[in-house]
Formats: sequence, structure tokens, C-alpha cells
Amino acid sequence: MTEAGVSFDRFFDNMESLADAISESLRSQVTIEDDNHHVVGYSSHQFESDPARISTIIGKRVPDSVIIGLRKKGIMRQLENTPHPIRIPGVMEVGLGPRLAMCIKHQKEVLGYIWVVDAGNLAEGYAERIVERAALTAARYLLKQRGWKSKQNQAREDFFWKLLTSHYGTEQDIRRDAAEDGIDLPRGFYIGVFEPEPDRIVDESFLMKFRQAAGGIPGVTPVFLTTEHNRMILLFTLQPHVEESEALSSYMKSIAGQLGKSEDCRISGGCSLYYGEYLSAAVAYTEAASIVEIKRLLPFQARELLLYEGIGFWAHLPAIIEQKRSRGRRSPLLYPLKEHDRLHKTDFVKTIAVYLTFNGNLKESASFLHIHTNTLMYRLNRIAEITGRELKDTHYRFSIYLDILTEETRQLNQWFVQNGASL
Repeated sequence: MTEAGVSFDRFFDNMESLADAISESLRSQVTIEDDNHHVVGYSSHQFESDPARISTIIGKRVPDSVIIGLRKKGIMRQLENTPHPIRIPGVMEVGLGPRLAMCIKHQKEVLGYIWVVDAGNLAEGYAERIVERAALTAARYLLKQRGWKSKQNQAREDFFWKLLTSHYGTEQDIRRDAAEDGIDLPRGFYIGVFEPEPDRIVDESFLMKFRQAAGGIPGVTPVFLTTEHNRMILLFTLQPHVEESEALSSYMKSIAGQLGKSEDCRISGGCSLYYGEYLSAAVAYTEAASIVEIKRLLPFQARELLLYEGIGFWAHLPAIIEQKRSRGRRSPLLYPLKEHDRLHKTDFVKTIAVYLTFNGNLKESASFLHIHTNTLMYRLNRIAEITGRELKDTHYRFSIYLDILTEETRQLNQWFVQNGASL
């Protein structure tokens, strides 16, 4: 087809038909994505393709590995800062062959992307003009879609906040409002809460990557997402065949890991119990948030805590800390060790804190303290002599560890987190 015969000013039913029109003009595979890299249209013509495109079409979204690979090489930045199509060399380590690509924009706002597989048959100049003209049509479609979606998204977010703040009196009220807003409620749900390091701001770019991470894991379906200050709150459901505890842990770790890697920061997460009634959403939110708060309080000691079902005594820690602060009394169990450390410049409080944190593992404790296991054994024996108590006594062992966690919180974080202990 000649360039004069190619028209993108006509009406297109959807982005699939636009992708087909581009594909027919250039004799190559075409994919159109929105700003979150979700596929909104792809060509049906059977031309040459590659693994990245096949994965994108199957998953209806560009794989995270491809996006991360392109961003690392600066290709996405170049694409988003260039007002015309660019030719991209293959990035074979992520399965992406050569492309002709253009960022679809409205003024300075990114709306999406057009990707054309370059099998060496794209005529210089002609292909760029075709893609540039098609991008104008795609922009109109994506703007219209965004306007509709923004209303839908606002309604969903308002509804979600009503759930989180116990706005509704009955389950029937919840179901009625959901139906009126066109919201499909799954049979049951979990709530996950995620927070980056305190000095990290959750902006639109950060939130977009969070959506990509949360929505790209098989067997899990995100339903609602909102933010509060630096906190991301997600309501999601598991598909019926998925093994519950293992899938929850894997999902939470995957989101925190992907986001932490792409943003180069530590992400804390917590997940509620399962609930079948949406009246319990506020309770579920409190459960998930309490885990994140505990991890903020004691990041190393609570590093493995993810699911509320495994919270155990940690659930009571903030209340115990508050109670101790209000009473002003200090632990009689810690007093003899603290006095000995003060008078003799020893490290017995740190020694017992490290030993109990590592579950009584001599090798790990000695390694952390940079001492020989024999030296650690000597210290533990001296601690028993000074206190008159044995760490084999379960009651004493638990009680003194609880006192360390609740009274020496700041000191613990200096010993473990600030000194570079791995989280």
C-alpha cells in the first residue's frame, strides 16, 4: 500500500483494528500498549515475531523483565523523551528483537506506546511517518479511554475507602453500592499493605510499577488499590486452585522484591487473614497495617513476618511498649546485665539479644558478634552466673527477650539494622 493510500483519520472500532491497519501498511507485527504497559491492541497478521512479543500477547502485558531491561539500558527514557518514532536495537537477553517504537503522548503526558517488530523490512522514513500518524489516532482513543477509566477508578477508590473505614452497616449495603458502580466483588479477599523506606516518596511512577508488580503474578487477582501518604493498600483474591499460605507469602515477597529492585529501596509488606464478608475489610486493613508497623519498629527481628496468621506474640508488642512507657518501670531481668555492662564495659546485653534473635544458634550469633563460639559460650555462662537464671528456662528466655524487644528497641536497631545486618 502506498503512503498516500494509508489513512488513520477514519473511525476505528478498537485498538485491535488500528494495530491491524499499521501492520498491513508495514507488513510487520504491531502492539499498542497503555502507559502501564497493558496491551490495548495487537495485530492479527502472521508476520515474524519474537519471545518478548509472544509473552506480551499471552499475558496481555509486557513482562517485567522486558520493561526492567529496557529501562536499565535507558531505552524507555529515550523513547519517552523523543517526540517521534525511534529505532531500537534488539535486547536479546530479554527476548526482544529490533523494534520501531513511539511513545504516544498528549502534551507531556505519556498515554501509551506503539511497537513494531523490525525484521529488516521497514522502509526508512516511510515506516516512521506511518507510526507517527497512527500515534495521533491512538492518542485520541487512549485519552477517551482514560477519561472513562478515571471516572470508574474514582468510583472504585471511593468505594474501597468506604470499606476500609467501616462506612457500611450491612453486607447488603455493600453489595448494592458495588452493583450500582459496576464493581464485581469476588467471593472472598485479603488485604495487603506495603510501605517503602520512610524517606522514599510514593509518586505516580512508583505507583505504576507497583500496579505492574501486583498485577503480573499468576493465580492472584488485584481488585482494589489505593494509597495513604507513603502506604499502598491492596485488596486481592486468590484463584480457587491456589495453595493459600504458600501463595500469599510468594505474592507478598514477589511484589516487595520486584519493587525494591526496580526502585532500589527496601519495601515492607503485611497481609491480612482471609475474609468472606466485606464488612470485615476495616479489620483486615488493621491486621495488614499492624504487620508493617511492627516491621518498621523492629525491621531485623520481624524481617520474616508477612502474614497475620503467623503474627503470634508480635501482635501485642506495640501495646506492651506503650504500657511500659506510661509506667516508666524498667525490666528487673535486664537490670543486672545492664549494670554489669556499665561498670565493667562488657557487652552482655548485646550478646543475649543477638543470641536470642538468632534462635540460640551459636554459629550465627558468634559470626554476627565477630567472636569465636567458645567466647560466646563463655559469655552465656557468665550471663547465667550474673543473673542466676538459665536460658534453658523457657519462661525466663521468653521474658527477657520480650523485655529486650520492648525496652531496647532503639539499641537493637543500632546493633542490627544500622550496622548493615541483612534484611
